[in-house]
Amino acid sequence: MGALSDIEVVEFAQALAVPYCGTVLADMGADVVKVEPPRGDTYRLQTPTSVPGQGRDFAICNRGKRSICLDLTHPDATKIIDALVGNADVVLVSMKRSDVDRYGLAYERLRSVKSDLIYLQNTPYGPDGPMGQDGGYDNVAMGLSGLTALMANSDGNTPYWVRPALADVVTGMVSALAVVTAIRHRDQTGVGQQVRTSLFHTALGLISNMVYRFEELDGARMDAFTEVLAGVRESGGGFDDQQQAYIDHFGGRPPGNVYFRHYRTSDGFLSVGCLSPKLNQRFRDATGLIDPRKERLYERGSAAEREAQALLVSEAEDLFASRDTASWLEHLRQHGVPAGRVNFPHEIFDDPQAEANGFIATLDHSHHGSYRVATTPLQMDETPLVPGEGPPDIDEHTDEVLAELGMTPADLEQLRDSGVIGGWVKAQR
Repeated sequence: MGALSDIEVVEFAQALAVPYCGTVLADMGADVVKVEPPRGDTYRLQTPTSVPGQGRDFAICNRGKRSICLDLTHPDATKIIDALVGNADVVLVSMKRSDVDRYGLAYERLRSVKSDLIYLQNTPYGPDGPMGQDGGYDNVAMGLSGLTALMANSDGNTPYWVRPALADVVTGMVSALAVVTAIRHRDQTGVGQQVRTSLFHTALGLISNMVYRFEELDGARMDAFTEVLAGVRESGGGFDDQQQAYIDHFGGRPPGNVYFRHYRTSDGFLSVGCLSPKLNQRFRDATGLIDPRKERLYERGSAAEREAQALLVSEAEDLFASRDTASWLEHLRQHGVPAGRVNFPHEIFDDPQAEANGFIATLDHSHHGSYRVATTPLQMDETPLVPGEGPPDIDEHTDEVLAELGMTPADLEQLRDSGVIGGWVKAQR
């Protein structure tokens, strides 16, 4: 039984970030009721399949939930909202503030329906400031945060959007953490609360080890780069030029670094991570390479040392390219060197490490048979997370959920006839 098996969650959200939060809570055992508009979550249309409204992307972040269709614009929707909230422990909301108010989903109102309610609201860029009322997506948030400037590939002039949707998925994880913390607080005090997350804040958190300014140590250097960057932009430099200027100024890729990087092998790529003197030595023992800095063969920082370091990198690259990945990994492991294969996403399903640790699950989809997904990145001994089966159809559980709230068949029929509940796609079948 999951740790949240007695928790009722209502989700008013589309796309990825908050629905992924709902999936994490469902994997923890919560009963998650997803409230969709009559045409369904727009995410159902991403990576479409032969079954209307059952796109692959939707399946990933909505497994294990129940779906009801409710027209939030209908004047009679409020009584359904209030019935759902009155029975809930947690409400998840991801909408523009104007829509939150228009649909009667503001925390101030819902708290009057359920006094100890835990209410999570995600806004793309935070609720205040010039963008506080904007709708948005994770690529905009990652651009604002600096993450895109650090991580994006480009066509030379313009960055591509960063894949995967890091801000979305990690916001879902952070949101789930916030919810369970609020549940803990409520259980201790009897008091609910509003919890806020944002894509922008998450993206900042993802690069937090690079977002700092110690005025005495960094101020002058950062201000100097502002001028450097302005010069590159004024001269027409594209994204690659600007990114390289950042690297050159702040030293993002230390010259001669053979210890912490990716290498091409004869049949693929591998990663090596050696960040301590002891691991540095193991790497040299495993490869037979001689590091001129470690041996102090040249004056520190001299042109001769820099030239020798460049030669070392070239030697390391040639060495790793001479053998296949599997033999290198076995050899490095024997020497205690942290290393791993570079997988493309589709290869992870054959990775023995992922399989051995339960990082991949096989689920059943009601329309498409079995499918495999990454499990929620959290494991618990006493209350294990269990990925729910495939995603719900549009409107699949509307009658079931509302009947549990005390509505009769006659009530449901009247609500459907008036258009308050019911799914458009289902009605077309």
